[in-house]
Amino acid sequence: MTNRTIVVGLAGAFVGMTALLVIGGIVLHPIALALALPFGAVSYFLWYHATGRLHDQARRSAEAAGPTERQRARQRARAEANRERAYRAAGTDGGRGATGRRGGARRPGGAGDPRDRAPAADRMTEREAYETLGLDRTADSEAVRRRYRERAKRLHPDGEDGDEDDFKELNEAYEVLKE
Repeated sequence: MTNRTIVVGLAGAFVGMTALLVIGGIVLHPIALALALPFGAVSYFLWYHATGRLHDQARRSAEAAGPTERQRARQRARAEANRERAYRAAGTDGGRGATGRRGGARRPGGAGDPRDRAPAADRMTEREAYETLGLDRTADSEAVRRRYRERAKRLHPDGEDGDEDDFKELNEAYEVLKE
């Protein structure tokens, strides 16, 4: 016995119940007519499914709705390949690092997205911040913190050799490198 046979049998049972309820509603009480409506609707949908029209209608609406999952996967793959080409052309790795996957280790001082390479107009660049602190670009966060504290003690405006402008520049450099 196939699924289609079962659906046809169920449709026949619901058609019979609908006919009995319609006859009962005419002869006995009109409430039975109200009960016949849901049975008639179920009978119709079961018949629609058994004839294959429901499947055809679903397929047509899916085709009209848009691309299939396979087509969307191809579109995503093409978009990813285009992004990779753009990153290579811009000289960045797209935030993938040595692992080749997103979220991998970032290159020191390198921006992930080529659009993020330009600094904000009101902030100093990382290169300028390293120069302000007198460090090379390979310095770790601990070295940055130590050098900042040494220079902050010397340049603080309340100290003997303090200079307010140099101290502000030092703070800005530390804020850039702290992130």
